[in-house]
Amino acid sequence: MDSKILSMRNLSVAFGNVRVTDRVSFDISNGEIFALMGESGCGKSVTAMAIPRLLPYPSAKIASGEIIFEGKNLLELSAKDMYEIRGKRIGCVFQEPMQALNPVVSIGVQLLESVRFMPKEDKLKRIKELMAKAELKDPERILKSYPHEMSGGMLQRIVICIALAPKPSLVIADEPTTALDANIQTAVMDTLKNLCKSENAAMLLITHNAHLAAKYANKIAVMYAGRIAECGKADDIFEHPKHPYTKALLNVVPAKGKTLADLKPIPGTVLSPKDFDDGCRFRFRCEFAKEECKKLGYGVLGMGYGENEHRSSCIF
Repeated sequence: MDSKILSMRNLSVAFGNVRVTDRVSFDISNGEIFALMGESGCGKSVTAMAIPRLLPYPSAKIASGEIIFEGKNLLELSAKDMYEIRGKRIGCVFQEPMQALNPVVSIGVQLLESVRFMPKEDKLKRIKELMAKAELKDPERILKSYPHEMSGGMLQRIVICIALAPKPSLVIADEPTTALDANIQTAVMDTLKNLCKSENAAMLLITHNAHLAAKYANKIAVMYAGRIAECGKADDIFEHPKHPYTKALLNVVPAKGKTLADLKPIPGTVLSPKDFDDGCRFRFRCEFAKEECKKLGYGVLGMGYGENEHRSSCIF
């Protein structure tokens, strides 16, 4: 039996005539946490939002590829069919809860809206069950409250409950702790992980935070300038990085035994999509760059990623 809940195949997204992602491929299995990791501007969120088809229309378009979710290519479905999947089978947790919630509607109304597909008698029971799992104390008070009356950590827990309430099989968490204080980030991520586990939901975690990916993900895809640079089990990625970009990312991560002198910032910045070419896009910042890195198609990690493979578009 196929354990994959999602298979992205050679997905390219364009804004106008500019491709911002290039032939992105990866698989997510049932119940696992899969992290898409890289610097800001690498195309992580664009890739993630293509799944529930939440990219801005008509400026964004799918230039090529497939998104197979629960056996269906989401890019071939009608708007009505996507309405049944979006929210119900695919939940989303965004990085800024105050923007995800309606400021003039009570928390209770917004939570109940997330279970609109359920029978009336089951809705409140389901909401309170999730609130208890998310350690949201005093549910009666919270349900009557408005977003501005809640702390950032409580709001993100509420957003997590909204995403998981319809019992989706996949949750997309786009930088879910960015807007939170450092001391509550771990608590919120633990809540998200535990809820996904108890609800048997897989998670696509979008993050630039290597510590977060290392702590919570089963598998990781490292993304750079619109392409997947490296993909594999989390332990393999961190213990034996194959791609120069992955190695460079890990060199700037503070760790036990490292001094400030050991941390090596990556020179330069991520290329703008309008400057993308067909060669390896990391070559401008890479200490191992060679003339062959300019070649057509160099630096592309194509289809064929298997369950236990650790693959890289470049081995330095």
